[in-house]
Amino acid sequence: MNKVKIHKKTDSTWLNAAGDKVPYKFVPESDRLKEAFAGKLHKAAIAAETALLDLHTAMRIGFDAVAQQIKSEYELKNKKQKAGKGGITWFNFDRSIKFEANINDIVKWDSALMTEALQLLNTYISTNMTEANVLISELVQSAFANTKGMIDTGKVFQILRHENKIKNKGFQKACELIKQAQSIDRTKLYMRVWEKGDDGQYRNVNLQFSNI
Repeated sequence: MNKVKIHKKTDSTWLNAAGDKVPYKFVPESDRLKEAFAGKLHKAAIAAETALLDLHTAMRIGFDAVAQQIKSEYELKNKKQKAGKGGITWFNFDRSIKFEANINDIVKWDSALMTEALQLLNTYISTNMTEANVLISELVQSAFANTKGMIDTGKVFQILRHENKIKNKGFQKACELIKQAQSIDRTKLYMRVWEKGDDGQYRNVNLQFSNI
């Protein structure tokens, strides 16, 4: 249960953050205005959050139903089982609306193993500084400390793409450690809705599902 409290003009005293009672006549006009807007905006935000959660649930039901129907029709037509996919794209009948769903794995990295891998990579780079390895050096730096100071999963996987190209033992060992450090923390479902405009292009309907 939340502790949100919105005071009214009719309240003779208001409680501040410390729990002190402040007579209404001593409440600044700016605080009275902020209180009025705070109540309205908070109520609207909660309603929007509830509606978004309801929409997310309805979309999941719709996507699951469509995916199951497509799977059933495929198996009936081809007499064999349809392999599962990590995503699905479908349209309404005149293709003026497009729906997309993708399931992505959220990767978790073991910090000790990644630290050891970074040390090996830095040693390899410092002792093999060629023109080609300048790009590897930049990739390593950005992979292990992105703008948020965290591991950049996409760039770490780019490093692994060089595993079979760079035959250095230290680099190979670093790649092995990176693969050992990887685990799937959870999966995230991303769903998007697009509508076709007069120009024939699809516009993404802005739905912020990222925190659901």
